[in-house]
Amino acid sequence: MAFYRLWLGAALLTTITYATGKRLSWSTLRATWLGGLFLAGDMTMFYSAVRLTSIVDVSVIGAFQPALVLIVARPLFGERMSRSDVGWIILAMVGVSIAVIGPGAAGHHRVLGDLLAVGALLSFSAYWLVSKHARELTGAIEYTAGVMIVAAIGATPIVLLAGQSLSRIHLSDWGWIVLLAIVPGGGHLIMNWAHRFVDASISSAISCLAPLVAAVVAIPILGQSLSWLQVVGVLIGLSAIAVVAARHREPAQPPVE
Repeated sequence: MAFYRLWLGAALLTTITYATGKRLSWSTLRATWLGGLFLAGDMTMFYSAVRLTSIVDVSVIGAFQPALVLIVARPLFGERMSRSDVGWIILAMVGVSIAVIGPGAAGHHRVLGDLLAVGALLSFSAYWLVSKHARELTGAIEYTAGVMIVAAIGATPIVLLAGQSLSRIHLSDWGWIVLLAIVPGGGHLIMNWAHRFVDASISSAISCLAPLVAAVVAIPILGQSLSWLQVVGVLIGLSAIAVVAARHREPAQPPVE
């Protein structure tokens, strides 16, 4: 899934880049290689995690991202973080921990899946911050296309070393794979465009709505249930992060594009 999604996304965004009169240069690829490797790590670990543990666990572990970004964004970009912010972040982590631990004892496969989800969280948080920095000098379309190319190249040896067959995709799967390449790929493009104008801590906090949406949608689609304890944990975590976002709602000063 990661292999085909990334290569299709790379082809689509490269086409868009040249169709809009822009070009991909070696300097652009040099600006995107680190973000691309982090994105490759995120996707390969994410897709592996959802096979070993529930989508709920993967999603709520991902809810740590705004906390990590807020902590690191202060020294990197000069974004503010008060003691109250720290308190709300701790509360958010408590909520996420409750949601993950909620179902009780975990089996070996679920623990491994949760560890992979943590790896995906760290990779995506790093990708978020690297992209914020790179967008200061690189256009959104060129940057996202370059990131997808590097990520596709980086994911390829991982897939091959894992011994997975690239020919096991059924004909009925291709519609979903293409949809994954278009919709999330478009989301990456919009996100990278927004990095130029919005503080990383605020944009990351807004993205924390994804775990709640994923957890709820997983009920009818995947048949995965939510316990009341998990619901409480998710709501505590997301509410606390939303408070942090509201406290930092002043827009960043955008440069002229």
